Amino acid sequence: MKLGLMPGDVMPAAEMRAFGFEALQMFFGWNRQDDAGDPGPEDIAAALKPGNLPLAAMTIHIDLVGPTGAIGPEENRAVRCVAKTAALKDQFDGDGKPILIWHPSEYPDSKPGVDDNAVFRGLCSALGKMCAAAEKQNVNVAVEITRSGSVGSAEAFLRIKDMVASPALKVCLDAANFVPDRTPLERAVRMLAKDVVIAHAKDSRFAENGEVAAYGATGTGKLDYAKYMRCLRDYCPVPYMILEYFKNRDELLRARDIILTHM
Repeated sequence: MKLGLMPGDVMPAAEMRAFGFEALQMFFGWNRQDDAGDPGPEDIAAALKPGNLPLAAMTIHIDLVGPTGAIGPEENRAVRCVAKTAALKDQFDGDGKPILIWHPSEYPDSKPGVDDNAVFRGLCSALGKMCAAAEKQNVNVAVEITRSGSVGSAEAFLRIKDMVASPALKVCLDAANFVPDRTPLERAVRMLAKDVVIAHAKDSRFAENGEVAAYGATGTGKLDYAKYMRCLRDYCPVPYMILEYFKNRDELLRARDIILTHM
């Protein structure tokens, strides 16, 4: 397993390899129904070139569903992003398929008139369309499970997987996003092992009411990294772990060292 980062000022791409980081996860425009904010292939290449880095994954932050089901323009945008990810295949490592991570936005129950069954059917419809395109274009669509989102646990993902029934539907495993309150750590990794294609590393702290108080860099919260890394090693060794939520270089390097200690 290699370590990677997301773009930012803390660690410029040109310096990443010297500190043990070997890939970038990059992003299409956030929470948009149009493509105006998306980087083009030349933008991706320019971001990777200073460090001679491969692309670990592309990412789309989008709802896909509202309180009454799938959001058509967002389904269409997600399918277009599958094609854009496929077009970047030469920027990825040669070991696997290009990866498009879908990060769900918040579950739409804060809006009036939510129909939970329609939300589920909408998720299956939207992810089914993404995966149909992904199968044709040799891309993996990796759902980032997150407690506040529309796919909030390992069990929720597996229910959707049964309905979508596509080999292109995969998981971006970020344990801090849903462990231990939604699914216990080792059980989560074990349940999802066959579907995990990339992992994230950050940490979480909980308030007395059981809700997340804050996210932060690895080592700033309560996630058991010795167990997390052992589970990844035992059940689903992934090509990349992407570090995030660090505020400065010292936090980043402490997070890196914790992970390396348990690799």
